Amino acid sequence: MDTPASFERDRAELAEEIRQLRAASGMSGVVVAERLGWSQSKVSKLETGRATPSLEDVRKLVALYGVGQEKRDALETSTSELNDRYRSLRMLRKRGLEQEQQGIKRVESSTTLLRVFEPSTVPGLLQTAEYARAVFSRPLTGAGVDVPGAVAARIDRQSVLFRPERRFHFVITEAALRWRMGGSSTMTAQMDRLANLSTLSNVRLGLLPWRVEVSEFPNNGFDIRDDREVAVENFTTHRVLTDPRDVDFHLRMFQLFADAAIYDDEARTFLADLVREHA
Repeated sequence: MDTPASFERDRAELAEEIRQLRAASGMSGVVVAERLGWSQSKVSKLETGRATPSLEDVRKLVALYGVGQEKRDALETSTSELNDRYRSLRMLRKRGLEQEQQGIKRVESSTTLLRVFEPSTVPGLLQTAEYARAVFSRPLTGAGVDVPGAVAARIDRQSVLFRPERRFHFVITEAALRWRMGGSSTMTAQMDRLANLSTLSNVRLGLLPWRVEVSEFPNNGFDIRDDREVAVENFTTHRVLTDPRDVDFHLRMFQLFADAAIYDDEARTFLADLVREHA
C-alpha cells in the first residue's frame, strides 16, 4: 500500500519533470500562467510538488510546450496513476465523505444524461437515508466517516432527480437489490423508493434479474456522464476515464445490460415481490 511519503516523492518527481519541460520551452512561469489563464501561483505549486496536477492540467501543459507523443503519453499515465493514489490516500487520511458527496453533486448537476450501472448496491442518487446510513457505516470502507454528514450530503444530491431537464438511466442487478444494507424495514423502504422514483418522466429504471442471460459479466459499477467521461470506483480508488475509447466501451457495455433489463410495470412488480420477501 502507498504511504504518504512515497506519494509525496512521486509527486515531486512529476513536478520536476513539468518544471524541466517549461524550462526547455524557454517560457517563464508568468508566461505559462497567462497563456493558460491560470494564476502564477498554480504554475509554481505544480512545479514544486505542492499541488497534484489533474490530467487536464498536464494535457494543457504538454500541448503548450509542444511535447512529443511518447513523452506526452508517459506523463499522462504518471498523472493518472498519481491521482488514483491521491484519492486512495484521501480515504486513508479520512478527510470525510461529506465533501466528496458535494463534489459529486456538482458534477451530476452539470450532466444532461447520467447512465448508472450498479451490480452490488443501490446507486447513491436512489438511496433512502437509512440505506445510505448503512452504506456509510460499514466497518472497513466506512471507518472514520462522519456518517450523519455523509448521509445528509448524499440525500441533498438527490434533488437533481426532480429537474426535468436532466435525464437518468439506471440499471441495477438483482444481486444489488438482495444484498442487505440494514434490516428488513430498511430494505422494504428502499424497494418502495425505487418504485416511486421509476415513475418520474426523466428517470428510466432498469432491473437485471438473475434469470436473464447476459453475455458479459459485470466486474464493477460505473457512471457515464453524457458521452464525455466514465467514473469507476472500487474500495479505495476512484477513476474518471476520458479517453474516447474507454467511454465508447462503457457505453456499449451499458447498452448490453440495459437491453437485458426489465422496466416500468414489470420492474415495479419485481420490486413488490422483493418487498414481500423482505417483510
